[in-house]
Amino acid sequence: MFRKNLHADLLKMKGIPILFAHVLIPVLTCGLFFLYYSFSVWNENTKIIAFYQTIGAGFPVLIGIFTASIMEQEQNAGGCQNLLTLQKKTAAFLSKVLLLLIFSLFSIILTTVLFWFAFSKILGGSTVSIGIYMMAAFLMWCSSIPLYIWQTVFAFRFGKGVSIGAGIVSGLVCALMLTNLGIFIWKYIPVSWTGRIPYMYLKTALGESGAINEMEPVMPIYCIFTVMSMVYYLWWAFHWTGNKVSE
Repeated sequence: MFRKNLHADLLKMKGIPILFAHVLIPVLTCGLFFLYYSFSVWNENTKIIAFYQTIGAGFPVLIGIFTASIMEQEQNAGGCQNLLTLQKKTAAFLSKVLLLLIFSLFSIILTTVLFWFAFSKILGGSTVSIGIYMMAAFLMWCSSIPLYIWQTVFAFRFGKGVSIGAGIVSGLVCALMLTNLGIFIWKYIPVSWTGRIPYMYLKTALGESGAINEMEPVMPIYCIFTVMSMVYYLWWAFHWTGNKVSE
C-alpha cells in the first residue's frame, strides 16, 4: 500500500513544477554565488559559511511553497477527494512528506556538489574537503525534517496561504537566529535549525573548536522534537477529514 502511494504521488507531481524546481534552484543559487565570489574579497571560510547560512535561511521558505503546492494539487483534484476516500490516509500523507524529503536531499546534494566544484575547481578558492561540504548539507537536510512535517499539516489544515506565510516567517526567524540575537535561544527554535546547525558545524570543522560546545545541547532537543512531530503527524493524518482546508 505504501509503495503504491509513493508511486501515485510521484505521478501526481509530474503535473506541477516541483521536480523541475529542485534542479533549477540549486543551479541558479550556485550560479549567483559563483558570480559574487569571483570578485569577493572575503576569505575562504567566510565564503563557505555565508553560502550555507543563505541556503539554510531560504530552506523554510521553499518548504512552505512546496508543501502548499502539494496541498493545492490535491485540492484541485475534486477537493481532496482522492485522499478522503482512502481507508488508510496515514500512508498517503507519509508518502507525501517522504517524497518531498527525498527531493530535498537530492537538491541539497546537487547544490553542494555544484558549489564545491565551482568554488574549489573553477575559482580555486577552497582547500576544504568535499566531505565537510557534504556533512554540512546533510545536517541541514536532517534539520528540515520537522519543518516538512509541520508545514504539511499547516497546508492541509489551513490552506496554502498559511503554509507559504509560515514558510516566509520561518525563513525570517532563521535568518535572525543566525545573528548574535540567536546565540542563546536558537537551540529551542526549530525553524532556526536549517541555518544554525550547519553554521555551528562549519565553525567547528573549519577550526573554531569552541563552537561544538554550543551545538551539543541541541541534539537531544532535535531528536525529541522530531519524534514527537512524527507521532503527531501520523495521529493527525489518521483523523484528517479535510474539512478545515481553506484559503
